[in-house]
Amino acid sequence: MNIAAELAAGNKAQNTGANPLTGGVRVTVCYNRDHIKAVEINNTRPFAVTRLFREKPVDWVLAMMPSLFYICGMGQLIAALRAVESAAGITETSVIKQARDTLLFAESLREQVFSWVTNWAPQHKSRMSHVVDWFNQCRKQLDWSLTLASATSGEAGRRPALEQLARRLEDVVKPLLPANRESASLATMGVSAEVCQLLKACGEYPLGLAAKTLNLTESQQLMTVLAALNTAEAEQFCHQPTISGVPAETGSWARQNIEARGFLIESRLRSLYREITTAPMRLRSIIRQQQFSHTEGTGVRGCSVVETARGTLLHKVALDKRNQVTKYQIIAPTEWNFHPQGSLKTMLEGLYLPWEQVTPVAETLIKLLDPCVSWQLELVHA
Repeated sequence: MNIAAELAAGNKAQNTGANPLTGGVRVTVCYNRDHIKAVEINNTRPFAVTRLFREKPVDWVLAMMPSLFYICGMGQLIAALRAVESAAGITETSVIKQARDTLLFAESLREQVFSWVTNWAPQHKSRMSHVVDWFNQCRKQLDWSLTLASATSGEAGRRPALEQLARRLEDVVKPLLPANRESASLATMGVSAEVCQLLKACGEYPLGLAAKTLNLTESQQLMTVLAALNTAEAEQFCHQPTISGVPAETGSWARQNIEARGFLIESRLRSLYREITTAPMRLRSIIRQQQFSHTEGTGVRGCSVVETARGTLLHKVALDKRNQVTKYQIIAPTEWNFHPQGSLKTMLEGLYLPWEQVTPVAETLIKLLDPCVSWQLELVHA
């Protein structure tokens, strides 16, 4: 099932066409005799949408974020707030940062659990409502942090609410934990028998290496990206970003395997599950004001980098003296993960496998890379 499409449309949307407003990802796999000869990836997301922001006041731009980005809308809004505040010289206080980090975390967990129970462990689908309720509690209690310069007189009393949210989260996640954490098999993790068989079959084929891992906390990687955003080809770069011309991958796999470039499908699935089951511990880190993921300031004026469920999200904004936008740039995880030369292509292209296994293997990898828009897979014979 296509998670992004279902969240947006409220119904099943696997292999649906692109929404004219949000675009989509179309993957064409060309099969020749006994192997995949070529993989073409066409991303039709409207990457030029940020042109709408030019010469607009920042309040208007921020108000538009939830409407333009339904999937990971919280991440988009917080990234926008931090970028605008950085450009305007507004300091994000520690209390505001903590509240926003919690909201980022809550939205990411909601998206990850949705992926888990929809694609991999459908018997736990009833748990999704508990996660959504918990997210809504977070939103209700911390919504005050989602405005510019939102240091309010009631800030000091906000910290106890996080403790309550953390205790509630432990109850929400507990049913998803395996009985034996030391030797958890896919079955004990809740993965359905059908999916276990599918993953076992997929594991028999030697996939190619994935793209390098994205890590914008590395100053060299970040500076390389920012330099590209200052060129004449910046708009195209936002659509197909690279690190010095080389595609990169982001998401739970990259976050947990910074030095690794492995290709095992099961380990990718386990990385998603690991982030879900360690959620209470990671939320406690936010409460202790420790760093969660990579939401710290970049040190670059007008730039923010946050971690979402699907990976690293970057916003870059420039303002004039009237606090109107002169330039706005966004690079979302889907643009990294579905680059025409990225992980999906390198893992599949040249792979020897029977024709009847092409669809399940390709669909499994697409689901693991998890685009934030609808996707469509087409198979053709060479």
